Amino acid sequence: MIKRLIIIMFALGAFNVPANAAALSPFAHDAAGRPVLEFYPATAVKFIAQGRDLVSITVKETPPASDARGPIDLALIVDCQLRQLAASPVTEVAKDGTPPTAVAGFKTGDLKSPPKGMYQRFVTALCDGELLGVQGLPAKSGWKHFLESPLRGIYFASGRVRTIGKYRAASVRLYEFGGAQLADGRHVDARDAVWVIDCERKLGAVAFERAFARQGDHNQTVQSIGDERAFADPSIVGVDKLTFGQAVAGSMQARFGDALCVMNPDLQ
Repeated sequence: MIKRLIIIMFALGAFNVPANAAALSPFAHDAAGRPVLEFYPATAVKFIAQGRDLVSITVKETPPASDARGPIDLALIVDCQLRQLAASPVTEVAKDGTPPTAVAGFKTGDLKSPPKGMYQRFVTALCDGELLGVQGLPAKSGWKHFLESPLRGIYFASGRVRTIGKYRAASVRLYEFGGAQLADGRHVDARDAVWVIDCERKLGAVAFERAFARQGDHNQTVQSIGDERAFADPSIVGVDKLTFGQAVAGSMQARFGDALCVMNPDLQ
């Protein structure tokens, strides 16, 4: 993946960040559930170079199991205005083991458009304030990126997670990368939904779902099930009317449900 990026060699210096900055957050995994791209939230820092506002963040990329290179830490520099990216392998670490993020000797000419796919979505999530745990960047979209696989990505509406007794309800968006088809053959690009999790029994239900296709700059509804008002306010869901089931172990839906119940209501 990173071979398609323009690789540059930064002069790296240590940046003082909290000791817990070494904690990794997942961004994407492969079809087998193996991490592909992770990031260190506390390493995100804004700086100015040659008059341009930039963001630096350290990530860990894990190549396919057949690749002998193994995981590698990368320092990413992002121009959020132009949505451009530059990357370099991290060759030093701070004394506490935290990857450094302060970059010297950087040239804005190294910035290029990211390759389509995972890295393009990562740049968008970073610049729009969608990465969980990353502070100091404006939240533009109202969404938070939870996790993605080669075929799908889960986002949830920030500030719209509700606790209903032993249940947690969240407004989510499930993107179908490359599109998908309904049972009747109609094409869809994503689904907006309200997922309800029974935190005691580890079961989930769908209170509302709207499948849509992209038509230019607009979302065209293809199919809608349930009360759409619940998407704006999940607290109105009548949980006693829902049919609950168990998500496939290890699936993104299962991981989201676990996180929703274990962590605080907004996954922060």
